[in-house]
Amino acid sequence: VAGQVLDTLHAPATMDDLREVHALKTGAMIAAACRIGVAAAGGDAAMEEAAKAYALKVGLAFQIRDDLLDVIGDEAVFGKPIGSDAREGKCTCATLLGVEGCEREIRRLTDEACAAIAAYPGSAFLTELAETLASRSK
Repeated sequence: VAGQVLDTLHAPATMDDLREVHALKTGAMIAAACRIGVAAAGGDAAMEEAAKAYALKVGLAFQIRDDLLDVIGDEAVFGKPIGSDAREGKCTCATLLGVEGCEREIRRLTDEACAAIAAYPGSAFLTELAETLASRSK
């Protein structure tokens, strides 16, 4: 909720602002799910930290992809009007990093997310999930 409030009421204008919004919005939601999974499986503190790191990076990569799709996506596939952020004058990762910069950042974050959990058994599913989210078109 805090991320949504910051996003709508405080108009983030820098990458640091956007990282904070996305960490408190999508990142926090994914991190909660991952941490609950660790707790339910009886994981330790190190596993919980790895899950949290994975989730925050996947959440940010997801949001950067979302910003990018608002610029380069296919409206019929994406399911919402393309260019709506620009029309609203909203500062996004695409605005600050450009298309190529967003692609590089998504790749970096996805690689770091996967590395955070690589040592744990069963990480293949989460790695595949991160890769799927990083390359999504909707």
